[in-house]
Amino acid sequence: EPIMAEKQDNEASAATTCTPEGASVMKAWKSRYGELENKNDLMESFWSLYDPDCTSIWTMSYDEADSNENLEETIGYVKNLLAQPGMEGVRGDCFCLVHTLESLEIEGIWFFNGPDPEVLFGANPETSWYTFKQMGPAATDGVKQAVTEMMAPADSQLNGKAIKDTQVFC
Repeated sequence: EPIMAEKQDNEASAATTCTPEGASVMKAWKSRYGELENKNDLMESFWSLYDPDCTSIWTMSYDEADSNENLEETIGYVKNLLAQPGMEGVRGDCFCLVHTLESLEIEGIWFFNGPDPEVLFGANPETSWYTFKQMGPAATDGVKQAVTEMMAPADSQLNGKAIKDTQVFC
């Protein structure tokens, strides 16, 4: 079982929840995501690597979706989130897919080295506009189905709404 370092202060807290085991899983996930085009192969590979003792899965929803006025602006919000200066420092400890839907909603799925998104929150103040919810941590059939719907959406739809854009941070 990985040993988790205690948080010492605000600046160090983001890095201290990460483990070498989780970093290895992150690296493998990113590699497989880029290599595997077949959705079934991708998801099978993903679950073969998933370890809830050193990694976590979180959904993300934009809190102000009802204020979005057009698709280009909404996609811009996602690009801005992923381009924040602090993101480069967390690249090894997280990755995500963020979908912009036809309804101008923003829905994402994040994978973290560690038990929570603290590494991201510490690096990116724009995350305060989003709500994060943990999936699992046990890889139940329901969790697997929900992750698959986000990572490999059928017919380019999520929750019955067309996906208009997907941004990947990995």
